[in-house]
Amino acid sequence: MRRLFITLLFGLLLAQVRVGEMRSITSTLDVRDLITTRQDLFLATAGGLAKYNINSGDYKIYTKDQGMGDTDINIVHLDAKGFVWIGSKMGVQVWDPDQEMIIDWFQLDIEAVTGFSTYNVIPDDKDMIYAAVKNDGVWGIMEFIYSNNKVYYRDFYERDDISLIKNIITFGDHLFIHTNEGIISGNPHKNHPLNWTNPYPSLDQDILAIDAKEDVLALITSNSIYSIKLGQTPVALVREDVNILSIHSVSVRGEQDFIAISDSVIYEVGTDKLVGKYIDNSFLFKTIATDLSLTWVGTRIGFGQLDGIIFEHIVGNEPFINAPQTIQYLENNRWIMANDVGISMSGWSNVSSNSYSNGLSSELNLEQSTIHLGTQISNMFEHNNKVFIGLINSKSAGVAAIDVSNGITVDQLYLPKVYSNDSEEIYVVFGVVVDQKDNIWVTSANNFNQPISIFNGGQFRHISIAESGGVLSNNSRLITVDNYNRIWIGSSAGLVMYKYSGNVMDPTNNVWVTEAVNPEPTKRTPLDINVSSKNRLWILTPLGLIHKDLQVSESNPVSNTGPTGNNGELIPYFSNVSFNEYSRIRFDPRGNVWVTSQKDGVHIVTENGDYWPDINGLNTSNSNLLSNYVNDVTFDSEDGLAYIATDKGVSLVRIPYANEKKSYKSVGIFPSPFRIPNDKPLTIDGLKDNSSLKIMTLNGMLLRSISNSEVNGYQAYWDGRDEKGQLVGSGVYLITVYDNKGVFSMEKVAVIRK
Repeated sequence: MRRLFITLLFGLLLAQVRVGEMRSITSTLDVRDLITTRQDLFLATAGGLAKYNINSGDYKIYTKDQGMGDTDINIVHLDAKGFVWIGSKMGVQVWDPDQEMIIDWFQLDIEAVTGFSTYNVIPDDKDMIYAAVKNDGVWGIMEFIYSNNKVYYRDFYERDDISLIKNIITFGDHLFIHTNEGIISGNPHKNHPLNWTNPYPSLDQDILAIDAKEDVLALITSNSIYSIKLGQTPVALVREDVNILSIHSVSVRGEQDFIAISDSVIYEVGTDKLVGKYIDNSFLFKTIATDLSLTWVGTRIGFGQLDGIIFEHIVGNEPFINAPQTIQYLENNRWIMANDVGISMSGWSNVSSNSYSNGLSSELNLEQSTIHLGTQISNMFEHNNKVFIGLINSKSAGVAAIDVSNGITVDQLYLPKVYSNDSEEIYVVFGVVVDQKDNIWVTSANNFNQPISIFNGGQFRHISIAESGGVLSNNSRLITVDNYNRIWIGSSAGLVMYKYSGNVMDPTNNVWVTEAVNPEPTKRTPLDINVSSKNRLWILTPLGLIHKDLQVSESNPVSNTGPTGNNGELIPYFSNVSFNEYSRIRFDPRGNVWVTSQKDGVHIVTENGDYWPDINGLNTSNSNLLSNYVNDVTFDSEDGLAYIATDKGVSLVRIPYANEKKSYKSVGIFPSPFRIPNDKPLTIDGLKDNSSLKIMTLNGMLLRSISNSEVNGYQAYWDGRDEKGQLVGSGVYLITVYDNKGVFSMEKVAVIRK
């Protein structure tokens, strides 16, 4: 069995990084396209560009950390110069494999790229690249040309009569375009694409797949497979076989010798031959490439090689999911993320909601889920060494408690009232929270007018709308608990506070209080609610983020609502940001408020109203955030890391908000030695709050002072210059760090001046 050696190019997980630096954690298991150079495979995946060395098994993943503009890619193509062309919904990227970097990125108004083809212009002997592109709502052909060792965009030829282009290939001196209307073809230097026509009008069936190699074209229709020699008429290899209709991709190995795939079968095609060489219903075969005797297949779970009738699955141990709907940091540098497809825990342990093949590589730690995960994970948190997961539209449970002590194992299921329709009964849980007495509170949609459920051990209680005196509703979705152990519930009608006395399963007293989201006449709908450690109830609305300061009074639990301007008018934070029902409020180790958006990234504000890093938060324009579509965020409080879950993977960023350092025992300096001049400063890490620094020579001469106002959380930076702005010389220097009480530590650093 081949072993795949994954090169972790992001290297941030426990590495030395500066505040604000970001790294990517993606999954490349979903392989959409692949190409071979006989030595390497290049793979287009949901988690970036991947390269697999056929001989050594080395596997590299390239993401935004290596300069890619987009990582959710669909198409790859190798041109005559050895550059890799990459297509995604965000444009066309050109990758230099030797320098391992993007050399060009064409965004234009591209919405989709479904294929590339290299076209040689004779007699100029100039290589041009044509791409099948949806540009500003219209499908067509985009033309690129090499000139003076650079790539230039030249033109876009629209075909507004076509609603989809599936592929583009070069055959002879013609481009062939596979469209929803069939095949059209033409010479791009003799005829405008608007005038291209069907080269084989007698083949009037639906076209399923095409491919070309040298002077052989493979063409698969809904009932026949054709081999076409350049300049000759089509020859039918197979006719009227029921299996043809399932084929979606084909690759030419030779004249009248093809390999084709459906979702579950790899076929060998020849004269009067359509033979299933390998069958598996769970891999979901997506793409195929052949080179001499080798056949490579990309699947939804990695890729593999077909050797005769044996399919060798090749994959490393990666996260199974790439678009987590929720994420939670655990202790000891572990974290877990989930969506409706499965659950992945760093390590990696993976659970899939789909069935999977026994032919999977043993390198991938993947098991099938014992429960139905539904269509959405609503929430996830850790409590008493268990991870609780709220499930939407699950057939198994409303909440699952997961044991993560040794892999991922379902420990207990919690069953609120079900939602029944004509076809099935499902659990729909929107919110889950645990109070100070270890009671698990759940908000759910059901047909029984009982939107609240409470669980503790084997006991449970369902609270009806009538029991609340009518203040609850079937739209009660949001739930949190304050520092007085009162439950807050949010719905489109506003907020409800519930306080119980005694045993929650049979309370001696119940108090229900309604609270408007805002004091203004305009009613605002809460999208999410959460209570900070300072007992401030934060409320996210479509018009921005507001808060309520809570007090002990049960009849009047709110002392004031803010933030407000000088005239007392409510002025929400982030009023220009697009939020929705999936936006979340989270708190970092220092109590700062992080708010996610599925359009504008993540936004951060302190309870004092300060923004980090500024009012724009973190997005793809000002950082290497994988996507502005952010679902959740969680925090490593010891190391000061934020794990930001997006629809394209997890972005890990160092933040200046870790737990307060109690001593200077963990002070670290990097890089060492420090070479100057340098674009990046020297970083002094692990500082206590309110630290200051002095840079001195070995004989005690003071060169530079850094006040605590210049310290970024627990990190300080030095650019290698003295107080006059002059670079210091090569040598060893002393760095003294000290707090406002006089406690200090002294470190040494070697400086090399270039």
